[in-house]
Amino acid sequence: MDKLTKILASALVLLLLITIAFPPSLVSAATGTTFTKTTYKTTDLLNLRSSNSVSSNRLTTIPKNTSLTSSYRLGDWYKVTYNGKTGYVIGQYLTKVVTGTSFTKTTYQTTDALSLRQAASTSSTRLLTIPAKTKLTSSFRNGDWYQVTYNNKTGFVSGSYLKKVTMSSSTAYTTTERLNLRSAPTTSGALLLTIPTNQVVQSLSISSNWHKVTYGGKTGYVMGTYLKKGTASPASTPAGKADYSGAKMFVLTDSGSTVALRSAASVLSGQIARVGRGTPVIVTNSLHKTRGFVAVQTADGRRGYIEATYLTLFQPSPSNRPLIVIDPGHGGHDPGAVRSGLAERDIVLSVARQVASLLEGKVDLTLTRYTNDYYPTLGDRSAMSNAHSTSRFVSIHINASTALSASGAESFYYKGSTSVQLAQAIQQRLTSYAGMRNRNIHFANYAVIRGTQAPAVLAELGFLSNSTDRAKLASPTYQARYAQAIADGILATL
Repeated sequence: MDKLTKILASALVLLLLITIAFPPSLVSAATGTTFTKTTYKTTDLLNLRSSNSVSSNRLTTIPKNTSLTSSYRLGDWYKVTYNGKTGYVIGQYLTKVVTGTSFTKTTYQTTDALSLRQAASTSSTRLLTIPAKTKLTSSFRNGDWYQVTYNNKTGFVSGSYLKKVTMSSSTAYTTTERLNLRSAPTTSGALLLTIPTNQVVQSLSISSNWHKVTYGGKTGYVMGTYLKKGTASPASTPAGKADYSGAKMFVLTDSGSTVALRSAASVLSGQIARVGRGTPVIVTNSLHKTRGFVAVQTADGRRGYIEATYLTLFQPSPSNRPLIVIDPGHGGHDPGAVRSGLAERDIVLSVARQVASLLEGKVDLTLTRYTNDYYPTLGDRSAMSNAHSTSRFVSIHINASTALSASGAESFYYKGSTSVQLAQAIQQRLTSYAGMRNRNIHFANYAVIRGTQAPAVLAELGFLSNSTDRAKLASPTYQARYAQAIADGILATL
């Protein structure tokens, strides 16, 4: 045997020993994930392969819209069986099939401590435990399992431990004068706060002309003599609620661009589809937010997640228009300035909504928050604006001071001649339309306008600590004037 033959023979023996000691199944093995058996549907023609790799043998091709089940995943590869062949398919072309029944949103109360599970099964992963006597809302059921959201987690609970809550009826009234809210149905009851004129309250019950109402976070009694049945203005409707499911939103991105509809709430998850500007979606999770991911359903029934930054309540035009970002200050756990039962966050949200209504159809719009149960950080507000080709950013606030004589409106800018012009345009109209004392415009190093790349202004409508300003700030009539001033100021600088 010559030298070359001996070398080749030795190499062959060595390769054989390595193969025996480390078979391919062990060398390529990876840790996978076992989960509750789930049904998926293919979104395109899909190759079934012998292992979790595009270079592995193709066993067969699975047609589009084929239902498959899987309970094991290796990375983004799902183990499935089709036509008697078992192998792996890539999850990018699978969409989860949701089975169950949708119904009118209903409020329930837990009758015992109750596990919130990832899927409608006792064998599914437990996300957390919901305490007894907790109120939950649901509009989707799978068998006797109800889909709910609690502490920012969405999953399923057993209906055996839910009791339907019967909501008490109420009637809307408008105050015709400044009206004292008292702790008891008598003029000797402790004064809780004074409700301004022309405010809408919900009467829960009536006894001897005393109405039980809730206002400014307090429940008490007011004299019916100073109430008029009905609502005076849409502006006086209480702002927002936590449950946001069923809301129709639209994809907000540049014309010709698309955003990902993902299979899970992560940028690392597979893409179900790409959706373009103006695509309508229905929100399927209850949590209101303008950051992170929002669970949605498209018009053709596909369910997935879209980054909240790219969703708006206002339908954008087919082609790009100036984009205005309206920022109602504070929100959620941060009420802002509070005086006489009035909170800054409530008033500025009411004004912001009216600004949007006045601008709708003329420009493209989005708000940094839509309800009072949600608080985006200052950085979140700027980041939301910076993610788009924003034309103007306006943050709406209300002042307060220990000096009760301090009053008037003022507007702040950080940089740029357009920001100065925007501040001047809004300030001029706030003083003119609402008759506010003119405190002028000023440079300010406020984080929310400093961090925003577009021309940005922070407008202070008045002082909640001043009785004259406060009466205007609480009035739906004046809230409409503030909104008109801001809307006109924005349009004047475009």
